[in-house]
Amino acid sequence: MSSLNNAPRIHSHKKSQDVFTSTSLSRECLWRFIPKAKNINPSRSLRLVIHGSSGGYVHPLINFIIEQVEDLRGSFVDIEILTQEKPKISRSSSIWLVPLLLLPGKHVQNDIPKIYNRLIHEGINTKLLPFLGCWHEWISILKYIIDLESKCGEPILLHHPLNNDIGSNYLNQLRKKLKVPVEPWTKWNELKKEEDKKYSPIPFSLAPNQNTKNLRNYDSISSLLEIDIFLIGLINILTHLP
Repeated sequence: MSSLNNAPRIHSHKKSQDVFTSTSLSRECLWRFIPKAKNINPSRSLRLVIHGSSGGYVHPLINFIIEQVEDLRGSFVDIEILTQEKPKISRSSSIWLVPLLLLPGKHVQNDIPKIYNRLIHEGINTKLLPFLGCWHEWISILKYIIDLESKCGEPILLHHPLNNDIGSNYLNQLRKKLKVPVEPWTKWNELKKEEDKKYSPIPFSLAPNQNTKNLRNYDSISSLLEIDIFLIGLINILTHLP
């Protein structure tokens, strides 16, 4: 059994046992992790950039985050979906542009600057934050999860394949910080055949997708936001942006 089950958790409707997932979105249990004090006067609203699925579909976990952060901050939280053709108009004239992307791929390098320039051209006072995957707070949570997983196996971080120098440099730095193998998920079928390894795969994906759904058959976790500490951690971070 994964050591993730030993960490703070909520109940999942998928199994009778307690699991370290956020699939049920049980608010009764989640409230004890979410900060009680609201940031009454944030200086800016938020515009979160996510990849999304085909047709602009947004996973319920993302919608839950938006709902909670908007309530706790007392400000607008808009969303820009990269798979949606026509972006929604900003409800605020002063925003943080927040790329909820884990890797510095083509979206971070190409799409985010275009979005930033478009918003500036529209007269919106915009400040751009780095992509989520390089935030110190996010990496700290990742280190904690890796420490848990190391108690029952050898953690390995599985990510979307990258084929650019910036991405490769980022992954090398991440590998040094986490001190675990960091590999594209396209190599997983080959890696799990290694008889001398007891790998515990960690899907480096924000929300569930087709590429990660079968990585962890023993607890069905297929993304980071299905793990409470990531879900609540992201709500905390976004809530306390100035």
